[in-house]
Amino acid sequence: MLDRRVLDHDVTVLVAPRLESEGFLVAFSERSGGVSDGPFRGLNLGLKSGDDPDVVRENRRRLIRALGIAAFACPRQVHSTNVVRVGPESAGMGFVDPANGIPAADALVTASPGVPIAVLTADCVPVALVDPAAGEIAVVHAGWRGVAAGMVRAALGAFANPAGVEAVVGPAVGPDHYEVGEDVAAAVSAASEGGAITRRERSRLLLDLPGTVARTLRNLGVRQVEHVQECTACQPERFFSYRRDGRTGRQGLIAVRLS
Repeated sequence: MLDRRVLDHDVTVLVAPRLESEGFLVAFSERSGGVSDGPFRGLNLGLKSGDDPDVVRENRRRLIRALGIAAFACPRQVHSTNVVRVGPESAGMGFVDPANGIPAADALVTASPGVPIAVLTADCVPVALVDPAAGEIAVVHAGWRGVAAGMVRAALGAFANPAGVEAVVGPAVGPDHYEVGEDVAAAVSAASEGGAITRRERSRLLLDLPGTVARTLRNLGVRQVEHVQECTACQPERFFSYRRDGRTGRQGLIAVRLS
């Protein structure tokens, strides 16, 4: 169960208290507390979303100040299976300018204390992976293309002991709002341990992408998987959703090893 916390400037995050007690901050940002307007209203963290970059930078600064952490490093997300390990030399890469971000990756892993890492989403599945014994933490951006390419297995492969990993599957588009074609469902199913979770509603094929990711993690040996069943598409006051709105902002999964 995640804690929903309202911080300075009404910045609101979902935090994993169990992981916090083990020395790791895992936080999923919500929409409130930012200074963006229009379709990006609220705490838009996406520098490439079409919003004013200076406004987005202020949103990012508000978030890290509220969390009490340094600037996070973030990748240029490309719906890949690329996993990049980062250290102190990568701290804050991409925070101010996406051109200086970690290139072409959809998962970051670090064992360095005090080096925050982040991925951004607006319906795709954000996943935090933590191995407390090894002191390692990862953030993963898992859209259907990444899942179909094997992103879940690739991210978990960065850890030596999957059975020691704890996972949190964060807010994402829920199955009631995620209609896909047969080709998408088949591609996701082929790359997912146990297959994709789908259902038919008249002529519509609905995909439970976060549920599929959670089940895949369990089937790959992760014993502790917390699935946060918060749908981004049906909660416009709390979350950005590309499927719902098209032009919109981005929320973030931010994680850091505290000590």
